[in-house]
Amino acid sequence: MAFRFLDLPPEIRDHIYHDLLSCDNARRPPDDDDHPASYHFDLAILRTSKQIYHESKKAFQDNVFIKITTPWSESIEHISCEGRVPIIAMGPAAEAFASFHLWIWIDAPSVPPRGTAYSIIICLDDLLAFTRMWRFSNLNHQGLNPHLRLKLILQDPHIPSRKIPKALQSRLLQPFGSIKDLHSFSVHGAKVLPSVEEALKKEQATPEPSPEECLEIATALKDAGNRSLNSQDYAAAMQYYIEAFAAIHITVSGRKRYVHAEGYYNLRELATGSYKGQNGNLARIILRVKLVANVIQTHLKMQEWEDARFWGKRSISLFRSSYEPDDGDDLEGDFDKDWTWVQQAAAMGFPAPMGKIFYRTALASRALGFQKEEWNLVQAAQIYSPHDEIIQADWKRMRGNADSDHKAAAFG
Repeated sequence: MAFRFLDLPPEIRDHIYHDLLSCDNARRPPDDDDHPASYHFDLAILRTSKQIYHESKKAFQDNVFIKITTPWSESIEHISCEGRVPIIAMGPAAEAFASFHLWIWIDAPSVPPRGTAYSIIICLDDLLAFTRMWRFSNLNHQGLNPHLRLKLILQDPHIPSRKIPKALQSRLLQPFGSIKDLHSFSVHGAKVLPSVEEALKKEQATPEPSPEECLEIATALKDAGNRSLNSQDYAAAMQYYIEAFAAIHITVSGRKRYVHAEGYYNLRELATGSYKGQNGNLARIILRVKLVANVIQTHLKMQEWEDARFWGKRSISLFRSSYEPDDGDDLEGDFDKDWTWVQQAAAMGFPAPMGKIFYRTALASRALGFQKEEWNLVQAAQIYSPHDEIIQADWKRMRGNADSDHKAAAFG
């Protein structure tokens, strides 16, 4: 007997519609960490029959979509590439799309209109990624927001007279609390709740933490992580370190680390706190190096050798690229020939905590059996940490073992 879809109970059909048409299920992970996720909605089911169209349309309408419009085409690329915000529709399809709950309109009053507007559609779940990208851009390019005008329009796309519930209004509007110091800002739409709008504007009026404050917060979190590490609470230590990165505008997602807002710290002498008198960017770099060294140590304590080696090799590769561009991450070359950059960096006084990164990465390489890599890393570590007794003793032991092996080989 042929299977008839419409013979299924309505609740099962609804479940199938949701599986095919909800944002949660339509989301596809990115091919790599440098690209955003994507969405694939199986809209063919809407064309199956009139009954199925009317039944399944509700599942699609349960999604909460957001339309973003700007006069600058390059902004769309910036949102997708730098912000890694998944875009559902753009171009004519986005212009024609009307089933959105929030319309975000961004322009600059001082810039003459170009006559063309560019729109994209995103899901509610990706709104925070959009506002986070905007916040970091403003921090990186001081003075950006005072030139911009933001208008938010709330609507129920299906029943215009229906009030949007408070919880949904908050999810749609509250992320814009991080978008501060705008030329002008307004919220429009039927039945915008005063309490939601007031909470949003209160957050917008709260100043961003200064670079000095960010560094102090990150340092306190690092110290809390060190205490947890010493008490063998490794999960708590790792969480503190991740939060410390976030405090200085570095987001960590799995093995990926994204550095934001460099312009916020760059070429500025810090005026207060324990970093007073230091260059903001250099203070941030040194703190980053310390955090990386501590993350590696935490992975070592948990015997997560691959993760420890990955974090170390990535930082060493970035460090090395500032002296030998495009030289890759091979750590097994001849030290005297391929590692001259280590002596150059040490002579220039690059942050001493790099010695810990070299050594802790060596311990991970040792556990994984990468002997040549281990040798080079410990040799680099002892150059950077000439007064570290543990590193110097380990280097002396390794050299002694190598000499013994060489003599044994010579005498057969």
